[in-house]
Amino acid sequence: MLMNSSFQHIEQAIDAIERRNPGSPRQEVLLNRLFCHIQSRLTCHWNEALRPHGLTDTLWIALLALYSHPEQALYPSDLSDTLDFSRTNATRVSDELVRHGWASRQSCCEDRRKIKLILTAEGLDFVERMIPISREYLINQWGDFSPADKDTLELLMRKLLTTLGG
Repeated sequence: MLMNSSFQHIEQAIDAIERRNPGSPRQEVLLNRLFCHIQSRLTCHWNEALRPHGLTDTLWIALLALYSHPEQALYPSDLSDTLDFSRTNATRVSDELVRHGWASRQSCCEDRRKIKLILTAEGLDFVERMIPISREYLINQWGDFSPADKDTLELLMRKLLTTLGG
């Protein structure tokens, strides 16, 4: 089996624990650690690609959430739910979007205590310029995977997400 050098020490530790504790769920532990390890690397690589554009993966996905909404507006609480963020993180992300000029805040007509986050013209232009860059990066990232590989991986990840209650 292929062993990536960045994961080698973790895999060796899992093997050592399994040898000392026969019957340990080695493969399940390995799969959990692989997911965590890969997620961290995906985020790091994606952030490296986005950094020259003044973005992080969190800001980019928030911009896409706004962009994809029919009115290109969301309440921060909706942003929190959509992106599985804490309310505090959604507020922080909203502040960043406003600071960059990509979004603005508008009071809700029905309840002035509620503030809507709205994609600005500058934000719209920025997202539309970034989409081709994002598309190219993702196509290259997944280039070694066949369509069948990606379909299988998606199916398995969705199955795991369902198991986890997502």
